Amino acid sequence: MTTRGQQSCLVIDHLVEALANDPSSSLRRALVLNYIDETPGVTQTEIMRALKISKSAMNREIEWLFNYGCITRQEGERDGREIKLETCGYSKRALGEALDYFPLEHKGLHYLLNQYISILKQDRPTLRDARIISTLYDKVEASKTEIIEELYDGPATTDNRAYNKLIEDGVIKK
Repeated sequence: MTTRGQQSCLVIDHLVEALANDPSSSLRRALVLNYIDETPGVTQTEIMRALKISKSAMNREIEWLFNYGCITRQEGERDGREIKLETCGYSKRALGEALDYFPLEHKGLHYLLNQYISILKQDRPTLRDARIISTLYDKVEASKTEIIEELYDGPATTDNRAYNKLIEDGVIKK
């Protein structure tokens, strides 16, 4: 039987996979991908309204998601300026695996991501930050080395910087 902390780690791992295996992806980007998957054919404007994201931030997120093959764009039938968005390929599959952990699927994932955002208190919290919090959920206490070993195979300096930032912000204790 998996614990809540382990389940959260698995969800975060699936989100990392859905976002081109990039643990530095923001939780906001994961929210956008989740919303697109929940509402196939949604437009950028509709997402901006629903998630309360500025136009410039939304443009960056959509460009990134498109460039990394997470979403497709299709012109609207009546208005060529209207672009409809849908998840695709590896992102759709990995996001589906993350959603398996939630009875309310997209709404449950949306809630979890917003919980991480409120806990992390950062301008741009990442999936790596959320993974650190999830790892500590069951352990309560763990050494820095133990936590970093449970993260992704990225540069050690990046993992250390993320861990130290969470200490500096008072989210976790040394």
